[in-house]
Amino acid sequence: MLYMHLNGVADRVWSDFKFERPLFLVIAVVLVFPNIRIAYLKWKATLKVMELGTDQNRTMQSFFAGVVMGMVTPNMMGNFIGRFYYFDKEQRSTITILTLFSNFAQLLATLLFGVVSALILGEIYIVGEGTYYIAILIGGTLLAFLGYFYSDHVLNLAKKKLNIYRSREILKSHPKYRWLLIGYSMMRFAIFTLQFSLVMYSFGESYSWELILAIWQVYMITLVIPSLFFGKLGIKEFVSISVLGALGMNEFSILFTSLIIWFVNSLTPALVGLIICKPSKA
Repeated sequence: MLYMHLNGVADRVWSDFKFERPLFLVIAVVLVFPNIRIAYLKWKATLKVMELGTDQNRTMQSFFAGVVMGMVTPNMMGNFIGRFYYFDKEQRSTITILTLFSNFAQLLATLLFGVVSALILGEIYIVGEGTYYIAILIGGTLLAFLGYFYSDHVLNLAKKKLNIYRSREILKSHPKYRWLLIGYSMMRFAIFTLQFSLVMYSFGESYSWELILAIWQVYMITLVIPSLFFGKLGIKEFVSISVLGALGMNEFSILFTSLIIWFVNSLTPALVGLIICKPSKA
């Protein structure tokens, strides 16, 4: 799809492509460090409520193992596999559930910014204009938030003898935990937005609220499209070009921006994880 989108306009688009502000590209790349740091703090928060966060080496190893597994699983949802590998079997069910809560918090942050963008712009890019689509988006987002904050009722169905029961007790006894995950997730989304906009700016595009709001929708639309592995590589590029290209931005600027963000935020941490992760002794 990406090839078909660029085919036929490549010569004209390439001639218009320019790299004007390299400093802003450097700033965007450096932002990977606070991005990874915040993701790490989310993982530490999970281990803290489980009272497992005393071994810093295991915390770091399990975090990067989760990054690696996220890259090779559908929709990057398999990070819990890499994480629980470093812990005892009786702890793995709880780690899985709480990691999925953490992942869901990031999804909610993306949806929330997407809703704000749709309300301001009065449309959802690719889908089209109209209050009908926006109403569906708002309704789905509200349901997602309700599911996130009131999932205890579902976990109540679990019998006490199951490990899943402990997850309910942890969520019940740490009411601030879910809000903390939401806060960290919104901070990470703000960094994603800043990175994307700075790289676009380095390629000569104007920095504007229209660009920011469009980026929010790029992430939201990419979120709902399923992928098999490699961090939605190809899908995000297609969505980015479809949305930002329709606003008159250079397709190669968009493509290179999306690939740079993927390389910096997804591939590089996964490669680091492959280097530093050691076999578990659990």
